[in-house]
Amino acid sequence: MTRAIPDEVAAALKRAEKEPLLPPAERGAATLLDRAAVMALLPHRDPFLLVDRVTALDLERGVIAARYDLGRAAPVLAGHFPGQPVWPGVLQVEAIGQAGIVLHLWRSGEGAPPSVALTHVLGARFLRPVLPGGDVEVLARVLEDGLFFTVVGQCLRDGEICSVAAVSGLSD
Repeated sequence: MTRAIPDEVAAALKRAEKEPLLPPAERGAATLLDRAAVMALLPHRDPFLLVDRVTALDLERGVIAARYDLGRAAPVLAGHFPGQPVWPGVLQVEAIGQAGIVLHLWRSGEGAPPSVALTHVLGARFLRPVLPGGDVEVLARVLEDGLFFTVVGQCLRDGEICSVAAVSGLSD
C-alpha cells in the first residue's frame, strides 16, 4: 500500500537532507535521559534498543537529540558486510523512529506511557555510510496530528548527516 507524503513532511525531509535539525550548540553533551530512563519509555530491549541516551529535548519545538553507541551493534556490523562493515539503513530508520517515540511519549506527560506503534516509513534517504566505532547521533522532530504522529529525523556521524527518514505512527 502506498501512502502519499504530506507536503509538510516532504518539505521537512528535504530540509533534513541539507542541515541538522538542531545546531551543534543546542544538541548538548550532557545526558538528560540515561539508558534506564529511555527503557522506561520504550518497550525495546537489547539488541534492538537503538537509543542509549538523550542529550537534548525541546518540547516546544518538538525536537530531540539522542545517541547510540555503535559498540552495541558489533554483531550486526560483523555480518553487514564482512570486511566492509556498515550499520544497516533499516536500523538507522528504526533509531530515528525510537528517538521520535521517546519525545512523543515524554510530551504525553504523566502516567503510564500510551501504546505507540510505527506504522509507515514515508521516506528514507542514505547519504553516507555509518561505519563502526563511536556514537551515532540521532536527531528527530515530531509532528503531531491527533491520533497520528510523524517523525522526521537524521542519523549523524561527526556532525555529518548520514541518513534522513520520515516515519508515521499511531498512539492511543
